[in-house]
Amino acid sequence: MNDLAPWVNPATVRGTVYIVFGLVILSAPQISAFLLGVVIGVAVVFFGATTLWSAVRQKPIQRLQSSIGAVALASGLLFLITPESVSGFFALALAIALSSRGGWNIYHAVGPGSDDTTRVFRSSLGFLYIAAATVVWVLPDSLSSSLIVGTAVVALIAGAITLGVGLTTSEPQLIGTMQIGGFAKKWLSERDLGDEMRADVIDDLFFEQPDVMQKQVGFWVLLILSTAIATLGILADSTAVVIGAMLVAPLMTPILGMSAGIVNGWMGRVGRSFATVVGGVAVSVLTAWIVSVWAPHLILEASNSQILSRTNPTLLDLMIAVAAGAAGAYATVDKRVSSSITGVAIAVALVPPLGVVGIELQTGNFGDAIGAFLLFVTNLVAIVLAASVVFVITGFAVVAKLKENREKMRTVLTTLALGTFIIIVPLAFTSEGIIASASRQATAQTVAEEWLSESESLDLNRVRVTGTDVEIVITGQGDVPPVADLEAALSDAMQTSVTATVQFLPTELLTADP
Repeated sequence: MNDLAPWVNPATVRGTVYIVFGLVILSAPQISAFLLGVVIGVAVVFFGATTLWSAVRQKPIQRLQSSIGAVALASGLLFLITPESVSGFFALALAIALSSRGGWNIYHAVGPGSDDTTRVFRSSLGFLYIAAATVVWVLPDSLSSSLIVGTAVVALIAGAITLGVGLTTSEPQLIGTMQIGGFAKKWLSERDLGDEMRADVIDDLFFEQPDVMQKQVGFWVLLILSTAIATLGILADSTAVVIGAMLVAPLMTPILGMSAGIVNGWMGRVGRSFATVVGGVAVSVLTAWIVSVWAPHLILEASNSQILSRTNPTLLDLMIAVAAGAAGAYATVDKRVSSSITGVAIAVALVPPLGVVGIELQTGNFGDAIGAFLLFVTNLVAIVLAASVVFVITGFAVVAKLKENREKMRTVLTTLALGTFIIIVPLAFTSEGIIASASRQATAQTVAEEWLSESESLDLNRVRVTGTDVEIVITGQGDVPPVADLEAALSDAMQTSVTATVQFLPTELLTADP
């Protein structure tokens, strides 16, 4: 082993294989879903066969163990025959497990020996578990996608850690006996941001002495001004103004402070940062309300793109927030890329959704206000979770502290993870609606273009699909093709009965009279 190059050892080979495996899963989701079912099926068959074999060899035969083995063996064979059934099975099993956990928490919350604080926390956590079980049961396909993505992410992380240790270790002959957990522990133990850099990050994220008053005043002044700018930009439907508000909005700081406090066990700092976020939300909504009362509504809300884009959040917004949270945490601990925090602020857009909440509350559109607030909560939870992971990986959190504060971290992160899981429900439904709407819009556009293809003097101006109603606006000169033909083509393409309405705007060419 010593004669081999430092990059050729069991760890580097294993890490490379893990990375390639993760990339293959991410690049081929349909094949990944099939392979996931096959892999799980093989594992369950192996577990069932070995359990059954062990049970029948004992005297007397272990009936419970043999029953478990037989059920597992049958389930594994079913998975191999129909890999698509894996997601449904795991959805049912996970839903039962989560609901049982939730019931257990609620039972102990109302039982004797629990004080008021414990009772409220345990009951809330219990209801979160039950809500998460409902999510799993309602959206089994999302669970399957999550398993695929999770498997790929774990493979990539494990591969990166294994490859890194293999390239940096001084004793490659020992690597073959080490496990991934050992790699991760060794790698994390060597990651330390340093006391000086850690102190700088703490000074940036928390409003503490010696200049706590200056930090507080600066935060609230910038928050109010950024909210006012964002609200005015939203009312004017100006993307440039809204981006300007994002650049000066300071709400990202206490959110990252929550993540930094969680991974280090600083529960007091977590509480203060959370209180700052809650206060910031209230101040932002109130500021937007006041600005909306006095400022003229330059653009009607029904056609205001700044409002419409923030009242119907999707899973894409959750993914953006996860990436932005990771980028923000990394830019915070690495001063070489600290300038990137500006791009993070633009990407995640924390203040504009709160501006929309204030505007919609002032106009009485409570449904849109809830949608905009859901977007903010989505960003908040995703940023905290992603930033917590990055703070651990970059060495901001000391490994020894992670062990000491394991229970505190587990409680907070479990609550956040369950909250994220529950948020996925409305996001998933709105995403499905957006995808279906975009598909119908594209289909109607194609059919309308084919319908007008033989009329060279007519131009397709606009296509709008609302449910089964299709409105088309055309301009130009000449005879319009039969609308019945268009309606029939649309019904065939969309596989449902469609009502087509055509608005024809004749065009007259005018020239100056000599």
